[in-house]
Amino acid sequence: MRLLARLLVCLALPAWALAADLPPPLQNLTQQGGKVVRSFPVPDGLTGWVVELQGRGMILYTTAGGDYAFTGPLLDKDGNNLTSRYADQYIPVPDAAKLAQALAADTSLVDEGSPRAPLVYVYADPNCSYCNKLWTELRPYVVGGKLHVRWALVDFLKRTSKGRAGAILAADNRAAALTQDEQRFDHGQEEGGISELRPVPLELDAALKLHDQELQESGNMGTPTLLFRRGGSWNFNYGLPQDLPKLLASLDADP
Repeated sequence: MRLLARLLVCLALPAWALAADLPPPLQNLTQQGGKVVRSFPVPDGLTGWVVELQGRGMILYTTAGGDYAFTGPLLDKDGNNLTSRYADQYIPVPDAAKLAQALAADTSLVDEGSPRAPLVYVYADPNCSYCNKLWTELRPYVVGGKLHVRWALVDFLKRTSKGRAGAILAADNRAAALTQDEQRFDHGQEEGGISELRPVPLELDAALKLHDQELQESGNMGTPTLLFRRGGSWNFNYGLPQDLPKLLASLDADP
């Protein structure tokens, strides 16, 4: 009976669901922590694949023989970007509003700025040099009462990230602790400026794990990741904004 049940399960799965049946480049990808979500047909003997790598969905293609894989824009004879179409069709869009709702009830954030100002959530690692640059560039807006920032700390960049994030969250004044981490940031070593907390209490460790999971669900596993409301809807910005003043000027006034 067990053998029959196993056989039925295997028959129900597509061939690529078994790692041994994947083309060699995709087998290598799964060994590096990637995940193959599905396959789909592509013209001219190519096979399309939806994969997740470091929390992000992407489109890959394998050649007819299966020995080569590539990614990037796939253009047809009329110049249409098929990769963009496949991404819209097969890669789920992260639910920014749902994530914003979860963050609104989160008691383990670092809160700074005027609660009456436009609101931005930021996922940040205490050892992230780009997060430090963003923190520095946001100072005039926060201090001037023009921006409300709530920082969701994550802890995946370096071995010391968890201890530093834990120290910030355990502080009586989290905003002051974050300021210490950022003002004393060592860019040469890419290390935050606050001493590690060891061990990190279980409840704070659970909060950091939740933020890591949320960041992955946002469609990005990089910091900083911003979540903000513009035009009545919530939006993501991955990495440092190319034009921070323009982005902040576009935020909805009602937090």
